[in-house]
Amino acid sequence: MKILLVYYTGTYNTRFLTDRLEAHLRARGHETARTEIRRDTPPADTAGFDAVGFGYPIYGFNSPLPFNRYVKKLRLAPGQKFFIYKNSGETFGLNNASSRILLRRMRRQRAAFAGEYHFVMPYNIHFPFERDFVRELLQKDEKLLRVLVYDLEHGIAPRIQSNAVYNAAAAAVSVQKIGGAINSFFYRADADKCTLCGLCARNCSENNIRIESGKVRFGHRCDMCMRCSFFCPHNAIGIGFLEGWKVNGDYRLAQALEEGAPAAPYITEGSRGFYRCFIRHFQDIDARFAELFPEEEP
Repeated sequence: MKILLVYYTGTYNTRFLTDRLEAHLRARGHETARTEIRRDTPPADTAGFDAVGFGYPIYGFNSPLPFNRYVKKLRLAPGQKFFIYKNSGETFGLNNASSRILLRRMRRQRAAFAGEYHFVMPYNIHFPFERDFVRELLQKDEKLLRVLVYDLEHGIAPRIQSNAVYNAAAAAVSVQKIGGAINSFFYRADADKCTLCGLCARNCSENNIRIESGKVRFGHRCDMCMRCSFFCPHNAIGIGFLEGWKVNGDYRLAQALEEGAPAAPYITEGSRGFYRCFIRHFQDIDARFAELFPEEEP
């Protein structure tokens, strides 16, 4: 198959997943192309592709605004297959509603649904994930990527079920547009830490940051991806109302994947609090992988 991967990435979790998905597809002999969404990215030409994969991070139970704007301009042919690979730092039920805008637009174009998959990736806000947890979830993601490729090859199209309550609740808590516009008034670069290296300006997918007169200037079309603060090498960027939830520092995902699973499972039947939401998710991935690839299970 010839497959186009169209994705938006904030702190590169979705880019990493796209790298891994592309590697698995090519290992199976499929031809791939990819388009990363930035503010000035023109609509990709989808003609000639057997399937289009849409990747995005979930922001507050919703797909990112730049992703939504881009998809609105994209055209698929009637009957052309599409699938979704999304990710978040947790598996709460409200995340099930995050693809509703994309699904609605694809229905209008009469594109053919070919599956939706939810991957867990480490937080870029709230709090940092411990290294062993990152290593474990990446191993689960690898299994789910194998499942995705198998399903695509065999015409299996699993759905993540949402409902009217989830859809309404997710729409109600969507804060990107208002939050980004208001909170960006309070972004600051600490003059005592900032070296004016310009990394934040170069990284910003919305071209919302510039260096002027020896200062970092923030505009007001922030999509709240947190790339600027997450990757700042000097932890110099303050993110307004969200400062108390800031996470700074690269997880080194490729290295974490290479390190393999931790010596002991991080998520177990005894996991409590926030971590309980991962128990069923990981069990479901393990069960489906064992069903498809029994020879690889211990």
